[in-house]
Amino acid sequence: MQPLNIKLYDLARGKLHLNDTDAMDFVSSIHELQDHRFDNLVTKEYLDQKLIGITEKLNQFDDRINHLDLSINDRINHLELSINDRISNVEIRLSEKIINLDTKLSETKFDILKWMFLFWAGQMSITIGIVLMLIKK
Repeated sequence: MQPLNIKLYDLARGKLHLNDTDAMDFVSSIHELQDHRFDNLVTKEYLDQKLIGITEKLNQFDDRINHLDLSINDRINHLELSINDRISNVEIRLSEKIINLDTKLSETKFDILKWMFLFWAGQMSITIGIVLMLIKK
């Protein structure tokens, strides 16, 4: 037995009033505790392993974010193209409607002008006819 263990044994027997077997068990228990006191401490290697694991997870997370970013950008570009196509289709249809409206408006103006000419020509013929009748009488 080592001198420290003998001293602990004597103290356990004298001060704690333990018998020989209990004093030996007490010293053995303390010796075992002393041997295992560093078992639960964190070592540099353990921390390095944990940091490597965290770094790998962060890299995976970063890769997923980059993938999502690319996917979102692709969707935005697709939506932008779709919206631009829809806007150009609406502009084309609107242009066609305006051209049709202009055509109908010019046709209507021509029809109104034609009917106005016929009305005034008729009014003038009647007026000339009445004036000629009055002159002959």
